Order: sequence, then structure tokens, then C-alpha cells
Amino acid sequence: MTTILIAYRNFVRNGRRFVLLGLAIAGGFFVVTALQSLIAGVTSQINIRGARFYGGSVMILGYQKNPGLAKIGDEGPVLKAIENSGVRPEIVARRVLYGNDGVVFFNGDSVRMRRVIGMDWSVEGPEIRKMEFIAGDPNGMSDPHGILISDVTAKRTGARVGDQVTLQVTRDGGAIDTGTFIVKAIFREASIFGYYTVYVDRGQLNLLLGRPAGEEDMIGLYLRDYRQADEVAARVLTAMSALMPVFPPLHNQSELDSARSAPYQGFRYGTLTTMGFMSEIKTMIDALTLVSYAILALLFVVIVAGIVNLYRVIIYERTKELGTMRAVGMQRAQVRNLILVEAFFLAVCSIAFGLALSLGVLEILSLFRLNAVAGFDIFLDRGHLSWVMNLDTLGFDAALIALVTLLGAWSPARSAQAIEPVVALSAE
Repeated sequence: MTTILIAYRNFVRNGRRFVLLGLAIAGGFFVVTALQSLIAGVTSQINIRGARFYGGSVMILGYQKNPGLAKIGDEGPVLKAIENSGVRPEIVARRVLYGNDGVVFFNGDSVRMRRVIGMDWSVEGPEIRKMEFIAGDPNGMSDPHGILISDVTAKRTGARVGDQVTLQVTRDGGAIDTGTFIVKAIFREASIFGYYTVYVDRGQLNLLLGRPAGEEDMIGLYLRDYRQADEVAARVLTAMSALMPVFPPLHNQSELDSARSAPYQGFRYGTLTTMGFMSEIKTMIDALTLVSYAILALLFVVIVAGIVNLYRVIIYERTKELGTMRAVGMQRAQVRNLILVEAFFLAVCSIAFGLALSLGVLEILSLFRLNAVAGFDIFLDRGHLSWVMNLDTLGFDAALIALVTLLGAWSPARSAQAIEPVVALSAE
């Protein structure tokens, strides 16, 4: 305790010596923390939007080779596999996903849909309600004849909340069928996730497609932490393999397409994460993450070099002081620990300042609306920059910086403990 108190007094008394290095460490920690928080925010937005669009953080997909349909043949074994895997998702969603052949008609105008999503509002309502709605009440989707349309579709057709629109689909047998739905709410969503997407009741969409009302194309798992998606997908696939024929582990759309085109009979099942459907975006995020760690590595070099040089000067200037401490009974180990504790105080103060700076700058950046930036909307939260400061990543970075600071001070500390009292006291 005495060593800590002396180190604290020395650190405060000689604070000006540490200012420049402290600012360099704080600045580096600020850059790394801000960049990683922005990357985490972008990743979070992509995963949240992707989960709503695809039907979960992890999708369980079923395919029937002939006639080549996406279909969960028997949901019983799939649900049993989820239970056996030990996974506890927040929501287990059943969906029917209809491709780019759907058309919405209203008042003589029409818009072709990229995706028609059949869902159960009683199950997925809590997630879908998190979208940005600019008109209407999404809770009206408890009516099986309700439909949610995007602001782009509403603008192109002139449809408003309460209007009756017509949805045209092609049945599995090839015939064209139409159904009428009432617009319950209009949402605003990022381009790739919502411009040409509509949400309707799963049972009603099945009837339009000529299928039994309770059928589903896939089962989606909404997770509390999207970062667990890869692990959950692997665990569920392992549990499924004991109960039904499965594809090999799938990591992206290309692997899924290859697995579907391979020869097999009957049904096959597989798992794929949200990011697996967006491999290009995942590659970009991974590259940005590597850049952040490259900056962190560069910061380590600056810290080590700065600490070593700083303490060489400090120890030279404090030779008599250290010699006096040794002369009055301070042991060599205590002198070494004194230097290390001072370095630890430097790391803690620098990290705290860098963290405070990160929080302030990120909060200010999130106040600005960035909707006008083309193609940037998929990364935004209601038009604002989103950031997430993950405590595990933050703690890991802070611990590394503290450790590197101590390593940088280790050699000077060893030199300090080697100072002989007689030599130190006789030094000029």
C-alpha cells in the first residue's frame, strides 16, 4: 500500500512529464474505441435489419429436391433439434418467403416486389414493430388481411393507410392468383431490406400460393446477441443431423446454392446466418475490424517506445531520489514496483480520457442525420449513425494497453532497482 501511495504522489507531482505520452495513448485508444464502436454499430444495424428481412439471426432452411421447393417438410423434428441443441432463442419464427414475382396493384399502378414475406404477427410482432413506421399502426396486422408496405411502394402506387391493395402471386402449380389486403401501416426501411418488400399473414400467403395454411418455408431463430449466430447455427445443425438428412455446414449463399444443386433425394435441411446471406458486407466489416486492430498494434509500438524513452529520462533525473529511497530502506523490488505502478496510473488515466473522448465524439456524431448519403442507409438507425460499445471488446483493448504499458516500463524499472544508494547519492 505504501508503494502505491508513493507512486501516486510521484505521478501527480511529475504529471507534466507524462502529459505528451498520456495524450498519445489516449488519442490512440480514442481512435481504436471509436472505430470499433462504429463497426459494432454498423454490424448491429445490418444484423437487426437482416434478421427482420430474412426471418431471424439464424435460419433453418428446408429444400425438397423434386419439385425443387424451399419447404420445411415436417417441423416436429426441426423443433426437437432446436430443443436438443440447448439453444434458447428469443423468438422461433415460421415464415413463407415468396421471391421477386409478386406484384402490388393499387388504383391502376403496380410495383413488383423483391420479396413477399408471410409471417405470424403474434410471434414476430415485437421485432417488426421496431421498424420505422411513418403512417398507420402495425398492430393492425393482427388482422390476417392486413399488409405492411414500404414508403417507396406507397409513393409509387399512391396507396395510403386503410386502402385496399391487390397482391398478385404465381401459385406453385403455375397459375396466377390474387388476394386483397388492407394497408395497416407504411414503413421506412433501408434500400436492400425494404424498398420492395411487403409483410402479410403467413396463412393468407400460403392460401394464395395453393398451399396448406400452416406450411412454412423456413424457421428462423431471433437471438438476444447476434454475435452468437455462428455458434448457434453449428449447434442446431449438429442436433439436426441426428434426426434428419442435412447439408454440410453452410457459410454463404454460394455454398447454399451448391448444396441445393448437388444430387440428393427427398428433403435436406441446413442452417445459415443472416451475415451468411450478405457475405460481401461481412467481408467489408471484417476488413474494417482488421484495420482497427492494425491501429491498435501501431499504438502498442508507440506506447512501448514512448514508455522506454520517457522512463530513461525520468530515472536519470530521479537518480538521487531513488538512491535516497534505497538508503532509507526501500528494497530493490519496491523500487521496481514503484515505477510499474506509476506506469499503470499513466495507462488508467490515458484510457479513461480516451474513453470519455470516444463517448463524447460518438454521441455528437449520432446527432446528425445522414439520410442524404447514397447507399449509406443500411448502416443507419432511423437516419442517424449508430454505435455500440461492447464491454468485452472495450475491456480487452483496455487490458491490452495497460499490459503493454507495463511491459514498456519493465526494462526501465529493472534499471531503477539496480541503482546503488552510494552511487546515486554521489551523482551530480
